[in-house]
Amino acid sequence: MGRHPSIIEMTVASDLCTGCGACAALAPDSVQMHQADDGFIRPRSVGAMSRAQAKMIGDICPGRSQVGSADAANEHPIWGAYAQVSQGWAKDAELRDAGASGGALSQMLVWLLETEQVDAVVHIAAHAEAPMANQITLSQTRLDVLNAAASRYAPSSPLLIVSKLLETDGRYAFVGKPCDVAGLRLWADKDPRVNERFPVMRSFFCAGVPSLKGAEQVADYLGVAPSDVARFKYRGGGWPGLTEVETKDGQTRSMQYRESWGDILSPQVQHRCRICADGVGLAADIAFADAWQTDADGYPLFEEQDGRSVILARNSVGLNLVNEAVRAGVLHSEPLCIDALEAMQPGQVRRRRELLGRLAGRLLVGLPIPKYRDLGVWACARQAGMARTLRAMLGTARRVFLKHRWQS
Repeated sequence: MGRHPSIIEMTVASDLCTGCGACAALAPDSVQMHQADDGFIRPRSVGAMSRAQAKMIGDICPGRSQVGSADAANEHPIWGAYAQVSQGWAKDAELRDAGASGGALSQMLVWLLETEQVDAVVHIAAHAEAPMANQITLSQTRLDVLNAAASRYAPSSPLLIVSKLLETDGRYAFVGKPCDVAGLRLWADKDPRVNERFPVMRSFFCAGVPSLKGAEQVADYLGVAPSDVARFKYRGGGWPGLTEVETKDGQTRSMQYRESWGDILSPQVQHRCRICADGVGLAADIAFADAWQTDADGYPLFEEQDGRSVILARNSVGLNLVNEAVRAGVLHSEPLCIDALEAMQPGQVRRRRELLGRLAGRLLVGLPIPKYRDLGVWACARQAGMARTLRAMLGTARRVFLKHRWQS
């Protein structure tokens, strides 16, 4: 009789892994994270794990399941539960310029640290030795946050550090992709220490995680060998900011965001992100996004200008923090009609509406799908209509079938 595959192997083989790192945090002697050949961070089994560990991993893995939850009074079929939606920016001009979209997220992190509401911020920064890649960082000062500001369109595993921090007496603000925060919420349901150690959970609108090969292609397009990269900036330094590559001999080469993301990075997004029910931070206390300005046809404009952030407080915790930061004079915030988000974030609308069709496409070729509960999948599909849902189903089935046939 052959060996039964582990929960790790099944999740990775079925393209459900998000690379969050929770499994390796829960079973460090049994699971390790590594960069796979396809440029994504993936877990691998290095030893047997207990049944209790396997069950815990299965219960909180955001690649396998996600649950919507918020204590907010308002509910929107696309944007989910919310207490308040506004747009604004950091009052600190340096943070506003360095941030990907107005610096509101960075500003609030600095304010939390300086008012001693948290001891440190858990988030992602450029890897010290591999500047195109990411690493987990603990920020304790304004300068730390500033140095880690702006988007990082590469794989990351921020939940990898959670188990260690649960053993401390600290209080931390957690910043992660929507799936990372969803996993942390599921973890909190199983371990009460999570909410004690992480009283603030922040996220941002996410269009998916590109392979590290995407960054290598950007460097190649700019005529820089990956081994010669000394600094790699995906965004920031304006809005949306240029993608910049600095070589080891001090040369800087750049390209527009619409080219780097639109032409190179977005096609490299992992399959799991394409069947995601939550690119908008449904599980976070506050979710932040680009408040893109649009043209007459409603298409986002990417010309350089001063950054503006969407600030979506999802629950009472997030609402209170936003209002306190505004009263403290560190954050500019003005009301925003939630219906305006459709023009600002058309990609998120399209993904939410097509999700049911994409999930059906996987089922059509015999592959498992994540378990989604209270995430508005059916409500979004009703907005899409039957024809669009069928197109999404057949397109996904074809792509998935061809990929797995090629790999077999």
